[in-house]
Parts: sequence; C-alpha cells; structure tokens
Amino acid sequence: MYTEDVHVGTWATVKSSGAIDPVTRAAILGRIEKLAHAVKYAREEANTTPVADMQIGETVFGYLLAQ
Repeated sequence: MYTEDVHVGTWATVKSSGAIDPVTRAAILGRIEKLAHAVKYAREEANTTPVADMQIGETVFGYLLAQ
C-alpha cells in the first residue's frame, strides 16, 4: 500500500492589522471628546430645567391594556 500526493490547489496567507492611521485616530478621538462635552452640557441643562410632575404611566398602561 502506498500514498500519492495530489495537488488540489494553492493557498495564500494574508496578514492584516486592525490598527488605524494616526490621522483617523485623532479625528475619531476628537469626535468622541466633542460628543462627551455635548452630553455633559445636555445633562446640566436638563438638571436645571423645571419639570411639571406628570403621572403618564396610568394613561399609557390604560391604553395598552384597553381599559
């Protein structure tokens, strides 16, 4: 008994990296920082805005449960 090597195809190894270039990284970090400042400002504004006390839960559940 003997074995015979049969050529069935070719393979190629592709090496890639998940790294991004510094210019793109700086742009993304800049947008993240800008968004973080906007969220902090929005929270501060929301905390200083007067709000009327509303009981909306009963209305919503009444609608959902058809009561």
